[in-house]
Amino acid sequence: MYYRGLPIERLIEKPFAAVAHLVVFGDLPDPARLLEFEDFLWSAGRLPADLAATLEKLSQLGGHPMATLQAAMPLMAYAPPAEVFGRTDDEQEALVVAARLPTAHAMLVALRAGRIPTAYPETRRYGERFLQLVHDRRPSEKQVRILEQTQILQIDHSFNASTFTARVVTSTLAPPASALAAAMGSLYGPLHGAADQGALEMAQEVGDPKRAADFVAECLAKGRLVMGMGHREYRVVDPRSRIVKVLAEEIASTPEEKRLIETLKAVDEAFVAQTAQKKRSLRANLDFYKGVVYLALGLPKEFFTATLRPRAFSAGRPTSWNSARTTGSSGRPQTT
Repeated sequence: MYYRGLPIERLIEKPFAAVAHLVVFGDLPDPARLLEFEDFLWSAGRLPADLAATLEKLSQLGGHPMATLQAAMPLMAYAPPAEVFGRTDDEQEALVVAARLPTAHAMLVALRAGRIPTAYPETRRYGERFLQLVHDRRPSEKQVRILEQTQILQIDHSFNASTFTARVVTSTLAPPASALAAAMGSLYGPLHGAADQGALEMAQEVGDPKRAADFVAECLAKGRLVMGMGHREYRVVDPRSRIVKVLAEEIASTPEEKRLIETLKAVDEAFVAQTAQKKRSLRANLDFYKGVVYLALGLPKEFFTATLRPRAFSAGRPTSWNSARTTGSSGRPQTT
């Protein structure tokens, strides 16, 4: 798997903002350019007071975080910062929306928990700022690194459903914020972005690694989906899955988190063994182990898909959706 010709294994060692810059602008930034980009994302990411008040009102409706963020998305370009980083007006708008989504996401987490949203921090590091907004305390370097590495795995994935959706809306010359709102609606689907929550809930249902084989056998007999297994493009193991599995094992610290990762590994092994004779082999995709990462980072499971930021997905993907907007519907995919 490559972004702009660079292997993902190399890119996960970079800061998230550097890889986002690569996807949008075509090259990895030098240190000075990276600082400029991080300064822009920090400035653009601060929500105007009126927008924050609107988001607070929307949160009171009690809808799923994805529905709330999708409703707010067209407003994210409101009152843009004076700093300009985009090469065109459309690119500038899309970058502002992408910068603000993590802030809006973290604000919703606080409001759902009955807390006053955290004051906007001074740190320019993308992952550190998001986790500090979510938990109202400075995260560890390990937490920041693992969040950013997970987000890098989601920045772009070629012509997936949400990118396709963004390109369709873009083809009408609708504004970027509208295209991103449509993409988020596509991402909300359980067959696209919501599989990470589904896989975690499946592991919780199984409860114990010793039950994995029987659970898989029952699913196969009844035609039930094993969430997080298989991919429309890959016929082998999703290369992102190998990486996020290691991250999940590294970040899991509580007995529950460790039991969940061991249960997922057991389900993975049982599924591979029990489907070995099928015409098309299915293997774990990115979402299969990712829920454990987000759980260990303290994110409520109903916010997992929104953390596909922005890719992601809610907090990583807008960079991918943005590239669809700025390259046009005929632009080449960023991932192979």
